[in-house]
Amino acid sequence: MTDEGTAKQQRARESVRIEFVPKEKMPDGHIVIPIEVSGTLVWGVLEGQMTDELRDEMNACLQHIVHSGLWRQNWDEGDTPPSHPH
Repeated sequence: MTDEGTAKQQRARESVRIEFVPKEKMPDGHIVIPIEVSGTLVWGVLEGQMTDELRDEMNACLQHIVHSGLWRQNWDEGDTPPSHPH
C-alpha cells in the first residue's frame, strides 16, 4: 500500500493529453490513436476532426482527472495500449 505522499508523486508523473496528428502520420482508417510517450498517454486525433476549443477543454478535464487522483496508469504492471488499434 502506498502512502498519500507517494500517491501524489505518482499522480504528478502521470499525464494524458490530446494532440492533433496530420493525415500523413495517422494510420489509414483511423481518426484517433493512443500513443504512450515516456509515461504520458497522448490521444492522437486526426487534424480537422476536433476543434481547438474542444481539445483545450478536454485537455483541461483530463489534467483535472489525473491530478485529483481519479486517473491511474497501470502500464508498468500490464499491457500498454496498442499504438495502432485494430
